[in-house]
Amino acid sequence: MKMTKGRKNAVVAGLVLFLGIAVFANWYYTGPKSAEEAGNASGADTSNVNSQNLGDAVYVGASGVSDEYFAGAKLSRDESYDEAVATLKEIVDSSDADEQSVQTAAASISAMSERKIAQVNIENLVKAKTGSECVAVLSEDSAEIIVKKDAINDESALQIKEIVMANADISPEKITIIGAK
Repeated sequence: MKMTKGRKNAVVAGLVLFLGIAVFANWYYTGPKSAEEAGNASGADTSNVNSQNLGDAVYVGASGVSDEYFAGAKLSRDESYDEAVATLKEIVDSSDADEQSVQTAAASISAMSERKIAQVNIENLVKAKTGSECVAVLSEDSAEIIVKKDAINDESALQIKEIVMANADISPEKITIIGAK
């Protein structure tokens, strides 16, 4: 049974939308590990404090989210991205797909790659400006930037919004800055 071009395009658009929702849901529901789990999973020996370099920053009595949360969130986001790109590449490489579907899938891959580059640039610039780790999650028309809660103030929020607007062409009212506890 043959599918019309409109139906194929609708299927491709539905897949792209579903993958976008899956990426966002994966990011949203991925939470930080507890301190015990993080310590046991890394296998690091933290009993020898003298092994640190002189002059390294030490957070005394620091509480809240660790850098492991941000690394895990970035890893999870990147894995979701890779899965989405692999699915779209299957459409591009499929001999059954019509030209319109192939073009739509290729355009989606290109847009996702541009967003991924923008996310990395935003994360690096925010870290350079605020000194805090962050995770940037961009969609077509909005951005969520997750930073440590103690790193957010009026000045840093303004800097973060300027960085996002410069790198992702997103309006300020569509930028959400979230403080991770």
